[in-house]
Amino acid sequence: MKQNIINDVNHQIYRCLSEDEILKKDSKLQDMLFYALGFEPDGSLLKCGKRLRPLFCCLVCGVISDYYEPALTYAAGIEMLHNFTLIHDDIEDKGDTRHNRPSLWKRDGLALALNAGDMLYNLSLSVIAKADETSGRTGLRHVLDMASRLFLGQHRDISFEARTDITESEYLHMVRGKTSALFGSSFALGAAAVGAPEPTVREFEYAGRRLGIAFQIRDDYLGTWGNSDEFGKSVSSDITDKKNTLAVVYTAERDPEFRVKWNAYDGAPERVSEFTAMMEKAGAPEYLKEKCVKYTREAEETLALHRADNRYQALLDEVIESLLERNK
Repeated sequence: MKQNIINDVNHQIYRCLSEDEILKKDSKLQDMLFYALGFEPDGSLLKCGKRLRPLFCCLVCGVISDYYEPALTYAAGIEMLHNFTLIHDDIEDKGDTRHNRPSLWKRDGLALALNAGDMLYNLSLSVIAKADETSGRTGLRHVLDMASRLFLGQHRDISFEARTDITESEYLHMVRGKTSALFGSSFALGAAAVGAPEPTVREFEYAGRRLGIAFQIRDDYLGTWGNSDEFGKSVSSDITDKKNTLAVVYTAERDPEFRVKWNAYDGAPERVSEFTAMMEKAGAPEYLKEKCVKYTREAEETLALHRADNRYQALLDEVIESLLERNK
């Protein structure tokens, strides 16, 4: 069933891109967006993301109603917006690869990739607006509010790179915007798609936001201790780029020597193992795992308020549990 949902999401996204009247006017721009979303021009799949956010959107819809199809348009819009952020994120981080293939800016150039990202953002909002017409809800207003939080979170993440005094509290505030907000919207729109009352929508959004924090913490862990081939990107770049991940923040707060060395670090790749060893000595890997479990369990406690005895609930439980041990 999971693959069937993802296949339907992919079909919906591809249809949105292939039928858009503006994209039909320029095959290069359309090809760039196909590539960014993981499609060949004929609709066959390249290596792409897990479609986790649209999957959650559809599963929440299924938990409530026992069918997921009403959430497909919202799910497509959410995934398109997510991939817009990835296009810009790769530019901002100078990331050469995404899903083990060249990132869009690396393949087609910085200026064209920026513009393609802008186009994808606009298209994602158009798709959400179309879903509103069917659901009778105000998903677009919700997504616009969420996007503001997301942009603030990304701003903070980039700004933190110039600082060496980030606290865990500041880190978590950043994550609540950068990663958590989009997860929350995925859950919320899945509930809204089938007319769930507003308090229920808010509870699902809260659960999604907690899960989004757990997801980012796991991402931080994999960004230092993951496998490059499985993770799909370098596991040393977080250190060489001097990213203030939770592992770095946690270690710096407990090891003055680490903080001094980190402050003076020039990004030399040969010193990655030195910093990794110091983080391990401070217990950072274990701490990140504990925090990931904590936020996942908080999400599950809220979701328990709306448990259903159906196959969507079982799959939702399975997917959430798998995030704790994911390697990519």
